[in-house]
Order: sequence, then structure tokens, then C-alpha cells
Amino acid sequence: MGYDINVFVSRLPQNPIPAWTTRLNAHDSLRFEIHPSIKFGPGLSGFFPIKVTVPGRWPFSSSESYMSGFEMSVRSFDFESHFGPKNGDVETKRQQLRAEELDLELWEGFTSQILVSFKSKNRFEARLSFLSAAILTEEMGVICTDPQTGETLDQDRLFSWAAERVRQYELDTHGQDLISYPFDDWK
Repeated sequence: MGYDINVFVSRLPQNPIPAWTTRLNAHDSLRFEIHPSIKFGPGLSGFFPIKVTVPGRWPFSSSESYMSGFEMSVRSFDFESHFGPKNGDVETKRQQLRAEELDLELWEGFTSQILVSFKSKNRFEARLSFLSAAILTEEMGVICTDPQTGETLDQDRLFSWAAERVRQYELDTHGQDLISYPFDDWK
């Protein structure tokens, strides 16, 4: 079973990867490194590789590195296409969205959508996906949605939501054999 997270953006930054990596590393005891040849921007689609280094418990073991990541796409966002009415009555649809307390002005300002998607049963993907979505949302000053729950997350609840999702995932998978791939080298 997969899990999707959407981040809606008004303007894509040139290269959010350095700040994103710094914040990932500051948030966790694990060390993260995003593939050096990845270019973040419109048209990005596919597996987003991240090296995860688990610190050793000195003097008992040394650190271990794994290959992980998640599926990511960066594509154009169009308000009318996303929320467009099925039968063509635009004003009725706008009234319905206002009644649902959707901030139309905010949504009409978005130009891009970042989709983060991961599969359960991987040791690191959930943590990387939730934390990355939270970091990207905060760094770009935008909003994040969780299609599974229907939640729209603002800046105030973002990290508590991500931390809770990671905690719940770890509780749900406790005692299960989760997949992890040893890191050999960037390919």
C-alpha cells in the first residue's frame, strides 16, 4: 500500500536541496544525503534517492549506510483544472469551495504541485517522506495536503503532523521485517 502527500507551491525555488538536507539532518539522529546529480525543478519525476546513515552504537558497532528515498514528481498546478466543475458551472463550484472554507485566493496563486509518494514496508521511506514534505512546505511557505485523511496542513501543525505520522508508522510496523537496501554507491 502506498501513501501520497501533496505540497502546493506558489513559486519553486532554484535549488531547495541544500536547505532541505540541512534540515533533515538537524531533525534526526540519522544522517541523510540526497543524490548529488538530482536537479530539483519542474518535470522531476521518479525515484528520489537518499542515502541514510544509521550511527553505530560505539563501541559495539560502526555506522551503516542504506539506500532509500521515495517517489517524487514536480508538475504544474492549475486551479481551474484541479477544482474545475464536472458540468461546467464555474460560479456554482466557486461558491461550493467558499462554503467549504477553501481560501480561493491562496489556491489560485499556486503554480506547482509536488507529490511525494512512498510504499509501506520500507524501513526509511515513511520517515523521509513525511519529514521532507514538512520541510519543503515550510521552506517554500506553502501548504501540504494528506489525501488519505483529507487534511490540509498549515505551517503551525506541519511538524507535529509529520512527527505523529512517523510515530504511528513505527508503531504499526513494530516487529515487522521492513525492507532496507545497503548503500553501495550512487548509481
